[in-house]
Amino acid sequence: MKRVTRSGVAAACIAGVGLVLMTAQARAHSLQKDTRVVRDRLHRWNNPDQQDYSFLNGVGAVWPEDFGKSAIPYDASSGFLIDRCHVLTTLHAVYKEDLVVHPAPGKAVSYGVGQTEGETNRGAARGFKYLLRGVVVAYGDTTVVDQVVQRPGGDWALIHLATKVDAGIPALAVVAPAPGQLLPGAVVAAAGFPSDHRSLRADGFNFKDLWGSTGTLVEVTPESTVTASAQTTVQATRGMSGGPLYVAKRGVAPVAIGMVQSIRGNGLDVSMRRPNVELLFTPHILEQIAGGVTGTPCQ
Repeated sequence: MKRVTRSGVAAACIAGVGLVLMTAQARAHSLQKDTRVVRDRLHRWNNPDQQDYSFLNGVGAVWPEDFGKSAIPYDASSGFLIDRCHVLTTLHAVYKEDLVVHPAPGKAVSYGVGQTEGETNRGAARGFKYLLRGVVVAYGDTTVVDQVVQRPGGDWALIHLATKVDAGIPALAVVAPAPGQLLPGAVVAAAGFPSDHRSLRADGFNFKDLWGSTGTLVEVTPESTVTASAQTTVQATRGMSGGPLYVAKRGVAPVAIGMVQSIRGNGLDVSMRRPNVELLFTPHILEQIAGGVTGTPCQ
């Protein structure tokens, strides 16, 4: 992949008009049909398209350790494994304060991952086979003011898990698309755990189903010489922030090219004129992530 350079990328600014963080409340009704579908990661025949989505079984849910139990079902976000002990998610998924400026690393978080077998919700957490603890070891160059991320392209955080995830749970490769590789109209997809699709139980704590959406790329927006965001028609709602934005072509291993970051309106009524916003991986971001991984090896 080519490095992003000052001459190759013009600095730009996203105004943020109409953007709502995934942790903000979405409208209750949608004008457009919700086309998201459950991705069964264990049994391909349960998927409407009969496709194998086992590569998404490393997508899980993330929440700060200081969350009260009652808040987890509604305020937990998504994240995904990039190796046996590191998880990527958004910065605003783990730092929930109204104002976040250069937060201290080491914030304790929980990560649930792995689809449970059968219809039951038994496991380390309801719907998850494993529930692991970790800490934030690196994050992107952005700030949060009044719960609004100022630079979506820097809205990432790297988590180091205290325990390695079982080898049966796959990690998802991350890549930085080179200029010209992503053109308007390219097919992209995302996956995560939207709070509006978490099956309700007595306490609402159920992460059995991973939901996915497929859409198209509208535009890539450089934010600086080293960060960028992508606008897409992928449907997303509260709770999917931090889930992978990926491309999966027949015969080629799926790769994550970014993360779900923020929505416009309710996140479902998306179009070329009203797209949602995703963080796009760049060579600079991957270098920072690699530095965090090297400094916190799996034990």
